[in-house]
Amino acid sequence: MKSRSASPRERVAVACVAATALLLNCTGAYAHVKWFSKVVNCTSTPLNIGSILASPMFVALFIAALAVMAGVCRVDKLAAERYPYLHRSPSVLEHRRADRAALLLRVGVGIYFLSVFLYRDERPFILTPELWTKATWVPLVQLAIAAAVLSRHTVPLAAAGILLLYGNAVALYGWFHMLDYLYFIGVASFLAISVSEGQVRPSLGFTLLRVLTGFSLMWVSVEKWVYPSWTYDILARDLANITMGLDPRFVVMAAGFVEFSLAFLIVFGRLSARVAAVALLALLIGAIPLVGMLDAVGHAPLIVVLLVFAAGPNPLGAAGPNHLPWNGRAHAISFAAGVVGLIGLYHVTHALAYPRLDNVLSLNMLVAAAMLIPLRWVTTVGCGVPARRYAAQI
Repeated sequence: MKSRSASPRERVAVACVAATALLLNCTGAYAHVKWFSKVVNCTSTPLNIGSILASPMFVALFIAALAVMAGVCRVDKLAAERYPYLHRSPSVLEHRRADRAALLLRVGVGIYFLSVFLYRDERPFILTPELWTKATWVPLVQLAIAAAVLSRHTVPLAAAGILLLYGNAVALYGWFHMLDYLYFIGVASFLAISVSEGQVRPSLGFTLLRVLTGFSLMWVSVEKWVYPSWTYDILARDLANITMGLDPRFVVMAAGFVEFSLAFLIVFGRLSARVAAVALLALLIGAIPLVGMLDAVGHAPLIVVLLVFAAGPNPLGAAGPNHLPWNGRAHAISFAAGVVGLIGLYHVTHALAYPRLDNVLSLNMLVAAAMLIPLRWVTTVGCGVPARRYAAQI
């Protein structure tokens, strides 16, 4: 008997079920690896670029992710054309959203640093759980930040306190280690700009917060490709059941692509930026029951930032002052260039942070340097215009 071919609707349904299953399997991989893995060593050499790019699994997932991003671009464009009110709001309403978003972030920052201060007896840390400290002044700064965000007049002091803690972590753990946490600089910048009364436009704070948060998330996703053993360790010890029989290599690599794609959309998407923020929120919150309260405390500021992106003002790429044109092809090229370029950037910055003559002069490093070239296309932002023109709109 001849089998009936599946209809387009049935194929879409099967694809949705498969995507949901993949997300459920990858959820546990969104616990921050450095907080739980026992084999983390930033000074060790990342996986060779050839080993990554020559992997059939990586190539297949890269092509699949690129196809999905192209589809998202198309949907974003159609939504902008057919439902413009989803992207553009009256300026008064947009300012109200900005004020509410600023208040939400201030409250979230206050609760977070108060929680970290109270958590110090269990595991004292500077900004995130693996940044341990024995300095007695750090909890006092954390408590001061929690108090300073209560008033607009003292918010700049809170921003300065966050930068002080970030600088202390850089001094103790190195600047390369802290590239995972650039979103704290984004939070500090946003807080300072949100209460400024000078010539600095409030939109600059949202842009810095969005770009630095997106970069942090993309950077962590690249770590899943260049240091997969870190996540393998967690899956083998604590999260063995979530793989549901799937190859751990596939789970980790796919989780990297899902995270990278969502982070990219947060920076460059229109309506998809908000959808991506909600999806990342679901993944981060879904990981908490699997890995415990430490993950909830550590990810609290990132969760608040994602709430701001989900409910706050429109992304500037969607509603710039001059309604910048949309170019889906540039968006897709930027995504591909971002994947390739950030892998190369990771290897180059690692070599700068932990220089070894045999590594610096290797073929792998030459390839990594060449992979930085496509990053120039990422400066063509999701709205399809050069970054310098985009910046002029802020």
